[in-house]
Amino acid sequence: MILEKEEEENLNIHKKNDTLGDPDICAWAGELKRNIASSEAEASSLRSRAEVLEARADTLRQMAKASDAKTKALRDLLQQMETTTKTLGPVAGKKTRQPGGGSTLTALVRERAKEILKAAGHPLGRTEILAQLIDDGILIKGAKPAQRVGKILWESDEFEYQGKGYWLVGEPIAAGYKREKRFRAPNRKKTSDN
Repeated sequence: MILEKEEEENLNIHKKNDTLGDPDICAWAGELKRNIASSEAEASSLRSRAEVLEARADTLRQMAKASDAKTKALRDLLQQMETTTKTLGPVAGKKTRQPGGGSTLTALVRERAKEILKAAGHPLGRTEILAQLIDDGILIKGAKPAQRVGKILWESDEFEYQGKGYWLVGEPIAAGYKREKRFRAPNRKKTSDN
């Protein structure tokens, strides 16, 4: 009678559980209720954070759209300016001083010196070239502008010094040209006031 022994054990177990009573189920139900409340609070907190993040994302999207619109407007304005500049060309009465694409004073002096020397047909000194540059509206700043012009021409491979003046490399000098002696100021004697 194995069955009788098992039934007796089951009855004994039920009797032991009856002595403990319902407090286990109540405690378990209370624990479940606390867990449910905690889970609901966490879900509510996460939902409110998600709403804040969504609102911020919407704001950032609107800011990005505004920035895109501003960028497009600026690009359109730039394109209009470039088109207008190409259409109008150089402004009347304004001299453009960028020969050969060079924008430096050195490039400007070299380019204009070529034109001056070709027009003269013979070598010119740095002071003569400087005088022509000044007449053309090119201002050479510095304490010694003639020396600066001379240095620019001397350092360039396009010019050479011939017959007391600068000339273009590889260009023939006009036939029958003879350089007259240049006027020089007399040397001043140094006086000491000591």
